Amino acid sequence: MKNSKYQITKNKLRFGALDLVLAKEAGITLVEALVAMTILSMALIPVLTLSNYTTNAAFYVRDTLTAASLAQEGAEVVRALRDENWFRNRAFDNGLTDGDYRTEWNSTALTTIGSNPFLKINNGLYNYSTGTDSIFKRTISISKLNTSEIRVVSTVTWTGKSGSRSVSVESHLFDWK
Repeated sequence: MKNSKYQITKNKLRFGALDLVLAKEAGITLVEALVAMTILSMALIPVLTLSNYTTNAAFYVRDTLTAASLAQEGAEVVRALRDENWFRNRAFDNGLTDGDYRTEWNSTALTTIGSNPFLKINNGLYNYSTGTDSIFKRTISISKLNTSEIRVVSTVTWTGKSGSRSVSVESHLFDWK
């Protein structure tokens, strides 16, 4: 190859007056690739663990906030029933006798607890009749403390990844009218 413009000799490429040194090894070896993959894997483990923890925490917070809202809603429904009694000139505790009940957001009366089915969700509203089953159950406990006071405890229970959970809201309703 003396007549060509370039010559290759022992790890050198001669191109005119320019000499380029060729590497003896092109690419990386299998051992180097495995070491690189191991280091990369070790770096990703904490990132994936943190991601999993964050996702679980987000689900826990979502479920707890939903349960707290459902518990508050239960107490507010009973308050609305008490207020309706006043508007209709009935005793403040009419229909609010001691016991355990279930109720929906638009209830005009309390329903005895019975089997306490799961609340269903339909277009963002929780009820007992239509939609898909949720993970939540709600119990409203009413106890008459004296002639002018009733205690309402609304409890929502559910089972998540970390086991059974519950949230309760307690409200005292008075005959102040």
